[in-house]
Amino acid sequence: MVFIFILIIVNIPVFLVVAWLAFDSKEGTAQTFGETIVAILQIIFIPRIVRVLWGMDDTGALGLFPIAGYFVACGAIVFGEYWLLTRWFPNLALN
Repeated sequence: MVFIFILIIVNIPVFLVVAWLAFDSKEGTAQTFGETIVAILQIIFIPRIVRVLWGMDDTGALGLFPIAGYFVACGAIVFGEYWLLTRWFPNLALN
């Protein structure tokens, strides 16, 4: 379990790059990488009704499906790395 947690921590930069590639479209290109991450976090953690009440710009906001696909892709990255490492180094496998 610790090995999987270490893989998740080490892969945070990879997850951020995948998020930037997946969610930064030409129509709503953010000026910086940080703006893209903040927009994704707002969409994930702030419900739509709250965004509407606060008057947040909701044009081009992503639905739940791309976000769920992003989390599945991140899980697949960690699983693939875990599988490869335990295949090459069997002593790293969970007992």
